[in-house]
Amino acid sequence: MRYHHFGDGRFVLRLDPGDDVISTLEQFADEEGVDAGLVTGLGSVERIVLGFLDPEAQEYVRRRFEEPMEVAQMTGTISLEADRHFIHLHAVVAPRELLAYGGHVHDATVGVVMELFVTKFPGTLARLPVEGQPFPGLFLPGETPPGDEEDADAS
Repeated sequence: MRYHHFGDGRFVLRLDPGDDVISTLEQFADEEGVDAGLVTGLGSVERIVLGFLDPEAQEYVRRRFEEPMEVAQMTGTISLEADRHFIHLHAVVAPRELLAYGGHVHDATVGVVMELFVTKFPGTLARLPVEGQPFPGLFLPGETPPGDEEDADAS
């Protein structure tokens, strides 16, 4: 990975063949202190695991693609879960037949190249457990997490 900061929290990243998309973004967020960010991009992957959250089962149905795919769109957020950066990505990808598949990105390895654009926002977006939800919820700056309402009311 290589990246450039254009100022005002705007970055462009180039991920190279074989780079793991999620761990590379985590490394970037660590290096640049991005605790609240927007990610968008395009490129190609050599393999990707996409997911669909089944609302009744409250679990992801995953599909693995082990073939070169064009990434027509990748978008997501950077936040903090406990003391680590949390990368939440979705993508639309297309194989040689030009079909479109989309969903939550669980894992992805760069094919030819990946170009990502990150906008860093001041403050922190927090990921915290939410009762009855199979993944951590996104909490905005100043928002009281569930269960902390009584603590906030008591103060």
